[in-house]
Amino acid sequence: MHHPSRQSTIMAQPYTPKNFSPDESVGYLLRRTGSRLTQTLDRALAEHDVTTAQMGILLKLKHGMADTAADLACELMVDTGAMTRMIDRLEEKEFIQRSRSKEDRRVILIELTEKGDQISATLIQLACDAMNHHLRGFSTQEITQLKDFLRRMIANT
Repeated sequence: MHHPSRQSTIMAQPYTPKNFSPDESVGYLLRRTGSRLTQTLDRALAEHDVTTAQMGILLKLKHGMADTAADLACELMVDTGAMTRMIDRLEEKEFIQRSRSKEDRRVILIELTEKGDQISATLIQLACDAMNHHLRGFSTQEITQLKDFLRRMIANT
């Protein structure tokens, strides 16, 4: 069944040159939210000598979402040079180790060390605490809806 109001919602063009306000744009609000969340996480992570970017690497490895520098760079949307530098720092801290793939000796695999696995559990708790802080006052339904909206925006790209 066709619902005209739903169709107009789906086809909405909310921004025009006449009504555009930089402080109210979704892009600005998303960047500001991300920046605030990163600041909260960075403060919590400082005592563990880990940055938010490094935490991303450790958690992607912990959850088996990547195992090479190229995969990590793609997953975390950073260039390969920056990824190599972050991996170097994490290796110096003994959180990760590199090894050659047995299937393809050209491939360098990255995996958590025991120390990296242990810190990852702490980082997960810190990430949960930071997210819960920023989502206080939201209902479970609102959080689900927010994530659904964000996934739809990602799918529109």
